[in-house]
Amino acid sequence: MGFSSIDDLVAELTGGKFWKSNWNKITGGSAYTANRWYDLTLLAGFPSANAYAGTALTAYQLTDASPGAMYHGGNVSADTKHIINMGAVTAVATGVPSVIKLVDMLMYYPGINMNSLAAQNMTNGVNLPRYVDGKGVMAFLVIQTASGAAAHNFTMSYTDTGDNAGNAPSSTLVCTASAIAGHLPISGSAAGNFGPFIPLAAGDIGIKSVESVTLSAASGSGTAALVLCKELCDIPLLTAGVQSERDLLYQLPSLPQVVDGAYLGMLLFAGAAVAGSSNFFGYVDLAWG
Repeated sequence: MGFSSIDDLVAELTGGKFWKSNWNKITGGSAYTANRWYDLTLLAGFPSANAYAGTALTAYQLTDASPGAMYHGGNVSADTKHIINMGAVTAVATGVPSVIKLVDMLMYYPGINMNSLAAQNMTNGVNLPRYVDGKGVMAFLVIQTASGAAAHNFTMSYTDTGDNAGNAPSSTLVCTASAIAGHLPISGSAAGNFGPFIPLAAGDIGIKSVESVTLSAASGSGTAALVLCKELCDIPLLTAGVQSERDLLYQLPSLPQVVDGAYLGMLLFAGAAVAGSSNFFGYVDLAWG
């Protein structure tokens, strides 16, 4: 239903249709590299760490009941739930500047072998649990166990929103070696790096499923997961020890919708070389009506 006016929003808030989700994540012992993206759901803290567990190359759905999900107030249908505020802070000097991207993680394919140059075929026994038309759904590759140093490119074959299978990314994607679980290896500032999402074929506006992935060379070691998600909002962190805030009603009038069952997770863009064991924390305010 949403909100018909500011008065209606205030009435719904004071009537109890509100939830504040607090989060706190601590990076591992290794420093993050500047200009790369990282998946914060794999870190210890609150919510607990995600692992992208399961049988290799098999599609798994993610919901608000999955490990590592941020609780956001439960199902509210026939109301609609929206983000009204978001805040984040780090006291670590090297933690800024950075950007945190909040996404609804939908489905993942774990256990991609980063030491194989053969095509790796996915098993799609399930479909997208939300945004089933695929519109706005993007993909990112994330390291699960340390990948080797051998240079290699990455590509995938996917089905677009028009149910056309066999589509490929619009650009050659170069994977950067990483010993850090949670690193998005195609992100960075070198040629062939993008971030955080894999660029789609020209004209495509989303992904429904992935059929296969292929590396141009064996990296030497490691595994990765391919994750499908829907982007919700961003918040920049500019000053250490000072909380950044987003008012998503007045400052950015978008009120992003959080659908029932959403798996809220965060990606971090490291604008500087973030020191190991850095603490990031914040909140997401949600209301429904």
